[in-house]
Amino acid sequence: MNRLPADDPLARALRRLVADEAGFRPPPGEVLVEPLPSSRKVLRFTFPAGDYAVVGKFFSAYPPQASADLSLAREYDHYLRLPGLGLGNGGGLTPRLLGRWPERSLGLLLEAVPGPDLDHLLLNACVHGDPPPLFRGLEKLARLLAFFHSRPVPALPVAPEPALAYLDKVMAQLLAAGLLTREDRLALEHERAAWEARWQIFPDRQVLIHGDATPTNFLFPNGRAVALDLERLRRGDRLWDLSWVAGELKHVWGWRTSDFSGSEAVIRHFFRMYLTVTGLDPPLAQRLFSLNPFYMALAELRIARNLYLTRDYRRELVAEARRCLAHGRRL
Repeated sequence: MNRLPADDPLARALRRLVADEAGFRPPPGEVLVEPLPSSRKVLRFTFPAGDYAVVGKFFSAYPPQASADLSLAREYDHYLRLPGLGLGNGGGLTPRLLGRWPERSLGLLLEAVPGPDLDHLLLNACVHGDPPPLFRGLEKLARLLAFFHSRPVPALPVAPEPALAYLDKVMAQLLAAGLLTREDRLALEHERAAWEARWQIFPDRQVLIHGDATPTNFLFPNGRAVALDLERLRRGDRLWDLSWVAGELKHVWGWRTSDFSGSEAVIRHFFRMYLTVTGLDPPLAQRLFSLNPFYMALAELRIARNLYLTRDYRRELVAEARRCLAHGRRL
């Protein structure tokens, strides 16, 4: 960990942004700097006394040109939209936006949120045998996503093209990585054609989705769920969120216990809570269970791209996605 001197321009800027948006001025003195795991430069800044921290995301260059920098600029714009969507600014569902200093590469400054993330709860449940906190966390996550999905957006119909295009994209990436056999490719192409017609049977309207519902993007401080990383916030099919969570749950059990089926009770609990919160609507329940296998297979294929996983396990994820697609069409 490093420290910023009290008179460093960035330290002064951080204090100014906190004072303007949070309504108080942090105490003077050195600011502790801690890098956080991320594909871009992300730093946690803790002020003297250690009881208040902020998180900054940084551009690699400004004005933004690279894809990651454009994504960060988009995320800042999304935070500005939150009050108009009924999500407030720092009201407990998302971190408080404190501003930015793009001329010095600071693209986004947020109030830090304490508490474990979903990945921590998953590890404790499937490895350390402590599932109750995970079940409680998933109940809170279901309520949070249901609230996102209830926000006022234009009532446009869900179309299959984004999901089918995403399947094409991940298939091409896995082919390039040598992770798909010819049999895999033909089977996935067959499933693509077979699933396309099912969207007509199970229509839905677009909702506001988080768009990147992975375990490290949800924290659980003080009995609530908080959504992070809003760069992919958009209108779309609610299953991009719900099935993404389900696919991540399936993956955690497969990766950490070599038993994909160990996740089934947890996934059922998450879906049951979501449907309860949204009013136990029978058509919605039928659509969720009918189309979830397709989106969950997308999540599994997406995860199979990760280089930190062993090659054998990545092939197991491909096989599990194929099973999910083939079995799901028979539901």
